[in-house]
Amino acid sequence: MLKQALLVAAASLAALPSSAESPLENAEKAFTAFEEVFGTTKGKRRNHTKGYCIEGDFVPAASDIRDYSVSPLFTARSKVVGRLSHKGGNNAAPDNKFGHYGLAMEITTPGGDLHIINMNTEHFFPVSTPEAFTELMRAKAIGKEAVAKFAAKSPELKAHTAYHAALDKSLRPYEGATYNSINAFYLVDASGKKSAVRFSFVPAGQHGLELEPQQDFFLENIQKNLLKGEVAWNMVITLANPEDPVNNPASLWRGEHTQITAAKFVVTSAMAETDGRCDGINYDPTILSEGFEPSEDRMLEARSLIYAIGAGKRLSEKD
Repeated sequence: MLKQALLVAAASLAALPSSAESPLENAEKAFTAFEEVFGTTKGKRRNHTKGYCIEGDFVPAASDIRDYSVSPLFTARSKVVGRLSHKGGNNAAPDNKFGHYGLAMEITTPGGDLHIINMNTEHFFPVSTPEAFTELMRAKAIGKEAVAKFAAKSPELKAHTAYHAALDKSLRPYEGATYNSINAFYLVDASGKKSAVRFSFVPAGQHGLELEPQQDFFLENIQKNLLKGEVAWNMVITLANPEDPVNNPASLWRGEHTQITAAKFVVTSAMAETDGRCDGINYDPTILSEGFEPSEDRMLEARSLIYAIGAGKRLSEKD
């Protein structure tokens, strides 16, 4: 699986047209900044470094989602190899302190199609462009004064910081958190009509703390919850209104929206990365099944490039 992931990452970079040189250079700078901010743990991801593997089933729910998309995700049960993680590059991040998390899934449909979903507990992104993101990461590598200087000229970062600072900071385990797509995508129906959407994975039930919080207890906690019953998330798709900024991941979609609970991700097992299959996967959110397309949000391309660079580097360190 590691060699396969390396080949996928290399192919992603090799397939870039010459006109994509500037985005690639920017992605390389962003990746280097991640290493400067967090340091490196050889053979590990540079962001969302600490985590573990989960596996399960992706189960279609509401049939009305098929009016918007022909994706096989919504017609038959699919298999998932996923990963839950802490945000940031600290491989020793504490489980017993509030933090932001990530949920990534590689979904394989019965027909063999791949679909990748990669989300965060944050509600929106701190900046809207790849260039601003790289500038922010380089400022973090320099220190607090540089970040403050960047924030002084970035209303987006100020809004992101204020919004997330006001959220409930109660400790919750991975399985008790809601994860958001942040970027927008298009659903595509049988006629080719596109509908812009964002989506969230919302816990389907109460999944709380089953163990006394300590430095490392999240894996055992979800295993305890699995013994108690179903651990699952509902996929809630939000359809864009005409005024919503589809290509700006640093903006919230406000007001009433049409929402569809389109599917459920049901976890069947959880294990350390050394025992699971998630470590070798590059969770590139632009790998989509038929019936989905990426939006024109430039941060999606940037994420894809950064992940490809990171996958090639970290997996080569395992040889």
